[in-house]
Amino acid sequence: MNVNCEKVRGAVFGAAIGDAVGVPFEFNSPEEMKSSAASDMIGGGTYGMPAGTWSDDTTMILCTLDRLDESLNYDAIMKAFCSWVEEGDYTPFGDCFDIGNTTRSALMNYSHGMDTLSCGLDNEYSNGNGSLMRIIPAALYADAHGLSAVEAVSLSDRLSSLTHAHMYSKTGCGIFTCVAMALLESAEKTSVHEGIKRAAEIYSSEEYAPGAQKYSRVLSPDFASLPEREIKNSGYVVNTLECALWCLLNTESYRECILRAINFGRDTDTAACVAGALAGLLYGFDGIPHSWRETLVKSGYIETIISGFCQRNNIRCTEIIF
Repeated sequence: MNVNCEKVRGAVFGAAIGDAVGVPFEFNSPEEMKSSAASDMIGGGTYGMPAGTWSDDTTMILCTLDRLDESLNYDAIMKAFCSWVEEGDYTPFGDCFDIGNTTRSALMNYSHGMDTLSCGLDNEYSNGNGSLMRIIPAALYADAHGLSAVEAVSLSDRLSSLTHAHMYSKTGCGIFTCVAMALLESAEKTSVHEGIKRAAEIYSSEEYAPGAQKYSRVLSPDFASLPEREIKNSGYVVNTLECALWCLLNTESYRECILRAINFGRDTDTAACVAGALAGLLYGFDGIPHSWRETLVKSGYIETIISGFCQRNNIRCTEIIF
């Protein structure tokens, strides 16, 4: 086991804080971001929320962490997702203010009695980033339970399939999971490349080839050297993963990584959430700006969810001070 509570905190708070920094800028065009670039955690924007407010990205991570243990009860995770939508659980202010169409449709399938692992949409037009944004628990769980990279990818496939069951979504989640597991082993920039290399090996098999073709740029050894003009961010899972990994590989701090992802515009909260989870593993909890940690809404609640996940999965912990 490489994971400990500090690494879980780095990943989860890294995701939540990236999400919160990105929320006010969601849907801004790249041109708008160039003329008024993000430089700090602020409030307002699309939803008019206070500074430090996180979105459905973090909510779904917390739902998963709160129900993930040795039983791997996917039905329990789906029930947590439903409690978020129906009751406002796992949210900053008791209200579901943001949800993707594919996620909403999958939860409707579940509410109508469909088998849990069959609820996710599997058509090519249902490849938003709604499972990628919440998939970091797959790597944390896999490492805690000694799963191999192949087993971890299989777990991320099932977790993605709860809402997003197409091969493109599942492949994006699997690549992310390989990178996260490599960072859990060693918090070095070289580990990002090692994780991508492992993913390339896994996805070279005939079973995964159709999905892997969409990620040929990410899986290429020279991906990090792509010029910035060739990277874009959107709600499409492939674009989001490319943006997050490119920003991680081309910056030198958590803060720089998050702001770089957000300044691509469009789906800013999700790009920053995905990049933030990995940057939180790379730079650690202490590498996240203290002012951002202090401003994050309901940080104590997030800490409670993390502690419960660590206790249920026998992950060693020490006290943390905000």
